[in-house]
Amino acid sequence: MTSCLKRNRNSLTYVGLVSLLAFILTACQPAKIAEIEPKDNTNTTATQDLKDLLPPERTPSTEDLSDTPTVDPLVRLIEPAPAVIGLRAPEALTEEKIKIAILLPLSGPTAAVGNDLLRAANIALFDLGNGQLELLPLDTKGTPRGAESAAAEALVSGAELILGPLFSSSVATVRPLARERGVNVITFSTDTTVAGDGVYVMGLTVGQQIKRAMEFAYRQGLFNFAVLAPNSPYGDAVVKNVTETSTALGLSLDRTVRYPTDVPAGSQDLHEIAKILGDYGLRQKQLEKEIELYAAKEDAESKAYVKRLEKLDTFGEVTFDALIIPEGGARLKELASLVSYYDVDPEVVQFIGTGLWEDPSLSAEPALVGGWFSAPAPEKAAAFQKRFTELYGYQPSRIASLAYDAMALAGVMALDPADIRFSRDAIENPSGFTGYDGIFRFPENGIAERGLAVLEVGPKKQLVLEPEPESFAPALN
Repeated sequence: MTSCLKRNRNSLTYVGLVSLLAFILTACQPAKIAEIEPKDNTNTTATQDLKDLLPPERTPSTEDLSDTPTVDPLVRLIEPAPAVIGLRAPEALTEEKIKIAILLPLSGPTAAVGNDLLRAANIALFDLGNGQLELLPLDTKGTPRGAESAAAEALVSGAELILGPLFSSSVATVRPLARERGVNVITFSTDTTVAGDGVYVMGLTVGQQIKRAMEFAYRQGLFNFAVLAPNSPYGDAVVKNVTETSTALGLSLDRTVRYPTDVPAGSQDLHEIAKILGDYGLRQKQLEKEIELYAAKEDAESKAYVKRLEKLDTFGEVTFDALIIPEGGARLKELASLVSYYDVDPEVVQFIGTGLWEDPSLSAEPALVGGWFSAPAPEKAAAFQKRFTELYGYQPSRIASLAYDAMALAGVMALDPADIRFSRDAIENPSGFTGYDGIFRFPENGIAERGLAVLEVGPKKQLVLEPEPESFAPALN
């Protein structure tokens, strides 16, 4: 059976991935797609008429997927969906079209990511099998002005909901146009500052990841945290969320150490940062004092103790029992190795990461084996990647599944009466939805609340320590 969304007013609403739900029960990289946006120095005018912003030609509509099997979207909750075949959408069942725009960088430096998202949305569209739905893909060119023009075209064309754009700076130009027409926006950005007032942030935010991992660590008896973070907006977001979560849970934030993002690999500066983090110089002096204290004693026990001390580099342990390192790739491996080398023992201190740890190659770094992080359930993420690859012949960007889930969500809301579909009440359904990236719901603040799994870096592969929750039902005491 094909997959899609199922809606239930009294229980969790399913953003129908039947390929996902067949696994039912983590990029990233969460898979990281950093919001590095092409510069656009053109000023925008808030009061422009929408038609003045239209590009000279309309962007082509959806991919053609004629041979795609269609199934009632309300019954697809068991079998995985087959690969989409062919290149033509199902014929409309009625002349009335329900138009949903998707604003993405389909040209420019981030076009590859944008096209991955579009293809994922198309898979969801054809899984829905609703001939009334029309997806309007529009090219933002990766710039705020391009997003403004794309939004104008979407609204003039009658779009009732906007999916995208990808970058937060583009949201700023789309928001006023959409608000004027009473159209809500579900963006793929991870920047929570753009959320609210009809804009919903769909991206996998670092705040969700930090909160989930720290709550899990707290339940394992860890109370004193340290952070080693880059001097970047991403690092700022991590520090902010660690501070807030520590306050909420009554934990201690022992120390925060920052480092420049442009420090070259192997730099002595990184060695010094690792020493500062672990109080290496102070603990060396403590070792010298301990050796001096017992060296003058003549008993055999003291002599044996001194011999053991002489084999050490430092004395005593650090004052924190968990260390959060929001990095990924080669820099993460280098930092973990250095921190361990300067006596922050991963056997004693629990290393914790973000979705950037969703990387199988981390198992090759001994200091990271046993580290924890939170991410969407790996089985579901793998199911989407497999399906996309079988259809298009290559592995998509990790965040492509967001577009599938957003389009599937839109398909469920499209089943509502015209006067309430895509409304804020519909989007903010407290029961939530489920998709390839797990359960999610939008509270009034517009930032997606997600149910993530807790994973561990194993010696060979990533292991699930605690599965994702299956609903947002409150815990019973």
